[in-house]
Amino acid sequence: MSYKYEMLNKDQFFNFLKMNNNMEFSKEEIINRFAESNNEEQGIDSLLSELEVESTYTNSNLNASCKAGTVYYKWKSS
Repeated sequence: MSYKYEMLNKDQFFNFLKMNNNMEFSKEEIINRFAESNNEEQGIDSLLSELEVESTYTNSNLNASCKAGTVYYKWKSS
């Protein structure tokens, strides 16, 4: 039986950040960690961009910040 790998989704990304809530990760780090192909790189980049905008306009636990032109993601601890 073969298993099809699925690209990183929002819930998986949030769970990853929650488990590592004492760290922040750049967009590039996340893409390098989770993408297995060029198509996945583009898909994850798109997902992260959407989440960055969403976190700006909603009361989200996701903190997306830009430092020196690089976007960083971190989970806000309660």
